[in-house]
Amino acid sequence: MIIRYGSFAYFLPIVILAAAVVLMYFALRKTSRRAKSAAVFVLAVLNIIQHIFKQFIWPHYFGDPYPATINTAYNMCATLILITPFVLLSRSSAWKQFMAYVGTAAGALTFVVPYWYIGGTLFQWDVLRYYACHGLLLATSLLPALWGLHKINWRDFYKLPFMFFSLLIFIAFNYMVCWALGINGGGEGDFFEILYNSNPLWMMHPGDNFTFIVPVIDLFTPDIFFGDGARPYTPILWYAIPLTLAMWILAFAFDAIIDRRRFVADCSASARALKDMFFGVTPVLPLSRRVKYRAPKFRYKRYRRR
Repeated sequence: MIIRYGSFAYFLPIVILAAAVVLMYFALRKTSRRAKSAAVFVLAVLNIIQHIFKQFIWPHYFGDPYPATINTAYNMCATLILITPFVLLSRSSAWKQFMAYVGTAAGALTFVVPYWYIGGTLFQWDVLRYYACHGLLLATSLLPALWGLHKINWRDFYKLPFMFFSLLIFIAFNYMVCWALGINGGGEGDFFEILYNSNPLWMMHPGDNFTFIVPVIDLFTPDIFFGDGARPYTPILWYAIPLTLAMWILAFAFDAIIDRRRFVADCSASARALKDMFFGVTPVLPLSRRVKYRAPKFRYKRYRRR
């Protein structure tokens, strides 16, 4: 079966992934929180194992030379796969919310736009690996949010782009380490040249096949960061402003809908605070989590006279 947009081979992996996620959701919906967390963690660990040891698991890598960087955090999806278990074990609600959004979006986008495999055969090892690892990424990002293992908090919406760009910097650092250790191109050549040619998530310049979005980015990016024939693109900064705005808008919209009770409560509290502020009444705290202050009470001890 040849993969083409709209073909049976195109929709088959999407249907299988949706069925697997729905089946797992209802199968474990009434189980304990520990069982749900264990199931997601096992899937995340399996995804890391197939990523790090892919040359020993997937037959199309057997006996063939491959770039050593494919076992590392060489792009955004690989980085998300590697950090998923640590995020699940952490207490950071912001990072868990980041995975729920970005991990789910990254996994879903690879199924909707399998750009590298359009025109190829569905049943080949590299295509199966591609769908398997991204399917596991989507499942381990989406299911914890659906099960309520962590709650979406609208107050964390502004953190999303900063986390995203921190991972981009981590990916660039990963390339620098690989280059310094000589496992990326034998350690030969300039580091920036290697990073420019790899261009993970277009951090160095626009992708050749996605130039249609460049004029939109140009509207929001200062000319000093935007490349032309005379100067190169500034890494990451050439699309940082429009991407930050887009993430803020989307994250705020989703958070306000999903966490609408806390959002409405905070808006009401802020409105009351502004009203009291302008009309001379002592304002209350603008957030629903108010810190109550209690005056300390002193108790004097009585001593008998001897």
